Amino acid sequence: MKKLLMMIIGVLAFSNIQAQGTMKDPVSFKLKNGIEVVVAENSGMGKVFASVKIEGAAIDTNAAVSNALTNLLQETTINKKNVAFANSKKEVAPKVSVTADEANVAADAEDFETAFLVMSSALQEPVMDQGTLDKVKENQAISLEELKAYYNKQINPSRTYITIAGDITVAQAKALAKKAFGDWKENTGTALTK
Repeated sequence: MKKLLMMIIGVLAFSNIQAQGTMKDPVSFKLKNGIEVVVAENSGMGKVFASVKIEGAAIDTNAAVSNALTNLLQETTINKKNVAFANSKKEVAPKVSVTADEANVAADAEDFETAFLVMSSALQEPVMDQGTLDKVKENQAISLEELKAYYNKQINPSRTYITIAGDITVAQAKALAKKAFGDWKENTGTALTK
């Protein structure tokens, strides 16, 4: 619980949130797959932030594989975000980032659900094929099988914690967390077939 409280504080501090509304005490709950979710409602601020942390014991791999996975997840996120917000007329699009050990979303309240779903999809369903790997591996000798094996060990619900803070109710956050992550199951050796 201490880690989760620190994550909430980190999200709030990192995002430089200035309370413009009513900040309520954080509420935590678990999804059926074991993912712990903490929600800090701050109604009236117009923005929502989310942080997804992949924690636990370090997975044994070399830095090149970890970097390639981060690059691949970022590439997938950019592509999915461009599709999701292609018709947006806003000057500033929601911020969505995904790496091998965390994912973050910062968006106006009206765009948050779509941005959160983009992040969730990029994390759970990355485009992992030889062409994408060749594009992101930075001249390292990495096989697609190595990358898939590392992903299957690293990115799992049992290692995941989510914090959501901002202009969102606990009920809305709970429904969105279930929609985005509720059906996510532990990866197996054959979870990625793309």
